[in-house]
Amino acid sequence: MGAKESNVEQGSPKHLVVRLDRAVGTTTLLFIIVVYLLLAYATYSLFTSRIPSGNDFYPRWVGTRAFIMEGKNPYSDEVTMEIQRGIYGRLAREDEDQVAFAYPLYACLLVLPFALLPYPLAQAFWASALILTALGALFVALRTLDWQPSPTGLAGLALFAVLFYPTARAILLGQISIVVLALVVLALWTVKSGHQILAGCLLALSTVKPQMVFLIVPFLLLWAAKRREYKAIAAFFAAMALLLAISWIALPGWIRAFVEGLIAYRSYTSIYRGGASAIGYLVGAILPSSLSTPVTLALSLGMSACLAYTWFAVATGRWHASLAFSLTIVATLLLPGDTGTTNQVLLLLPLFSWLPGHSKQRWLAGLIFAALLLGPWVGFFCTVQGDLEHPAMVLPLPIAALLMLPWKTKAGADTESTRVF
Repeated sequence: MGAKESNVEQGSPKHLVVRLDRAVGTTTLLFIIVVYLLLAYATYSLFTSRIPSGNDFYPRWVGTRAFIMEGKNPYSDEVTMEIQRGIYGRLAREDEDQVAFAYPLYACLLVLPFALLPYPLAQAFWASALILTALGALFVALRTLDWQPSPTGLAGLALFAVLFYPTARAILLGQISIVVLALVVLALWTVKSGHQILAGCLLALSTVKPQMVFLIVPFLLLWAAKRREYKAIAAFFAAMALLLAISWIALPGWIRAFVEGLIAYRSYTSIYRGGASAIGYLVGAILPSSLSTPVTLALSLGMSACLAYTWFAVATGRWHASLAFSLTIVATLLLPGDTGTTNQVLLLLPLFSWLPGHSKQRWLAGLIFAALLLGPWVGFFCTVQGDLEHPAMVLPLPIAALLMLPWKTKAGADTESTRVF
């Protein structure tokens, strides 16, 4: 045999299996491409060509387009004003969301293929990609969990993943949060499959939306160190260095502009909850203002201390990694002041990891998931304020996930203390 020929003998059963696997893989890929194109066509024809929308995607599209095609600084006032005119038809007032390009510069890598298209068409392809990405994240999560639900169960999970309030809202707004979810899931699957370098690179790219992974990334690096998966850690830092270096070469000084934009972002998005975290908003709704600040601080410090303890316990092998990971996700959604409901797509991870331990109690699991699916939508339609989501919508799902954690422990869903998901 030549150096490039397969070691599997021609005509042998193994050779036939390899050929069959390749044929199935090619057919599956072609099927996904066809579905994607049809979905994008339908989205464009019925929605994006008629109704201007995707307000979270539009700033990324304009910023990337301005940077790639015109050489403009996407963080500049000029580009920000262009975005504002596109969304509001005028410049934004001080009491409005300034809709600036508030992402790391390497976010342009994800948006670039869509930035080459006119916006209605770009939005259609982007929204369709988000739908398939959400479904892809589900299937990879199931592979990571070594769980094979029945065809009916799989169909139900797929519908849940897409219609889940944070997912559906992220699709409608064009939020990149679904991509971050998929990158985290892929990182977990690849490290389990032994591809440590790829896992580290995927985790680095997930920082494209830092507020979603500011706790998740450190925890997963700690978990990798505990498992002595040093290649994944090295790959993460190498990939981060590469992303930062390429971005710096393309736009020197972008980090300062990004940090300044991030500070401004936190100030002008305070119009939604007064700048309060989810915990702060809950306490402020219950207690008088004289008590809300110290109680919020105490609760936030308490959750942070609890999280730090669980991380230490995982590092010393005294706590289940998957429970600590779930708690880390909940803390990510409750502690910061600038988190939104679209970031709560991360809750799909603890929810799906909880479900296999209760698969024998189908009626109970089905009832809980139905409540998690329908409850937020009922809450949204009952509290929506004009075209704005009520601030209280940040509370129900993270609190529900927090309450489910002890139940997961009792069910013994996590049988391996080193498994993170």
